Amino acid sequence: VSPMNRRIRNTSNILNERDERPGGIMKDKSMVHSMAKTQPVSERQTVRLEDLTRPISIKNNAEIQAAVEIQNRLQKKMARNSERRRKMTHASETTAQNRTQERIDFVEFANKHYHIDYLQNGVHKMRYSKEEYENIIYEAQTIFSSEKALVDIDPPCVVVGDLHGQYNDLINMFILLGRPPETVYVFTGDYVDRGMMSLECIMLLFTYKICYPEHIVLLRGNHEIARVNKKYGFYDECLQSIPKVYGTIEKYINTTTQTCTTRKALNFQRCFNNLPISALIATKILCMHGGLSPSLITLDDLRNHPKPIRNPFRGIVNDMLWADPDPAVFEWKTSARGSGFVFGTNVIDDVCARLDVELIVRAHQMCFDGYWVVSGKKLITIFSAPMYCNLYKNAGCVLKVDDELGIQMVAFVPESPKVEQVIEEKNRVWDFSFDNIE
Repeated sequence: VSPMNRRIRNTSNILNERDERPGGIMKDKSMVHSMAKTQPVSERQTVRLEDLTRPISIKNNAEIQAAVEIQNRLQKKMARNSERRRKMTHASETTAQNRTQERIDFVEFANKHYHIDYLQNGVHKMRYSKEEYENIIYEAQTIFSSEKALVDIDPPCVVVGDLHGQYNDLINMFILLGRPPETVYVFTGDYVDRGMMSLECIMLLFTYKICYPEHIVLLRGNHEIARVNKKYGFYDECLQSIPKVYGTIEKYINTTTQTCTTRKALNFQRCFNNLPISALIATKILCMHGGLSPSLITLDDLRNHPKPIRNPFRGIVNDMLWADPDPAVFEWKTSARGSGFVFGTNVIDDVCARLDVELIVRAHQMCFDGYWVVSGKKLITIFSAPMYCNLYKNAGCVLKVDDELGIQMVAFVPESPKVEQVIEEKNRVWDFSFDNIE
């Protein structure tokens, strides 16, 4: 039936019987035929062929005009969706080609961080190009996705604690202890937040991971969780430092609504979600950021944990990012941090015996000496950010592990007129008289 006769059809008692909707369904089709046959010929509605081919005057028919407008809007929407799908398909097809054409020299990119123009005191932001962001984030995420939640490492190596955006101290450490690949590093997390150069820290570490994936391990810390780094500085630093071409922060961190190309280019949080949680050195030294978990029964529980791990808030991963040791606690206690647990020395002994490890190395807590050894010498806390947040004169410390699993502490001590005397007399790298920022 033509649109001209839609009104006639919809007002028919046959089609609308027991169904008030236009075009209602007639359950008994025999009634249609019987009523049509009994209806007088004079009362039947007839349609001539020329009426069907005659142009329709939309202006004089509000119902038809509304229907045509709806149809036009649907056609425009379908056209826009089709064009959007075509662009996304074209972008995905050309991404690999563009990546090979715009691929940067990662070794040269890492070396430029040591150029004399960038080695300055204080905060000095580096300017990264769009291609550098895109290549490094994409390649790093690919590598992290292929790693398990527990990474096995062979000695010798250097274990590093919290950095918290203190880029100058990171550069000093690489200069003094050696850069990858000549030195193997295990970083235990908290690369961002609080410090003013978190982007520089994470970009340099990601670059070394791309160049030498077997010579540097980047573990996840609690500040590599979205809800944390949005609150403590990394979110705001990205908002201020990323080039304007990327627009607002939502386009590259913690986003699900932006375009595919932008999400892949600068989504730091996706990389963080794929970071491993723990490292095992020669099957005897277990490294993580926070501490132990009551859910950790065997190492396979951690090794086989699925990734990516988005915004953990409970379970083995969350506990190992947030837990703290406390010799005054027996067994387990809920942490005052609001996440994870506090565990006692008896838990440390039990875990070492059950997992057949000799030492647990973790970070997560600021130590004035740069390190803290729990009684029994089965757990060591290291903190690698000296003069933390420019509020303390604490030392920073890293842990060197040799081929025979021998342990050596390497401390980075803030300049002080009495520091050498204190070290010689008290065998300490920090003293109460140092904790005074002038």
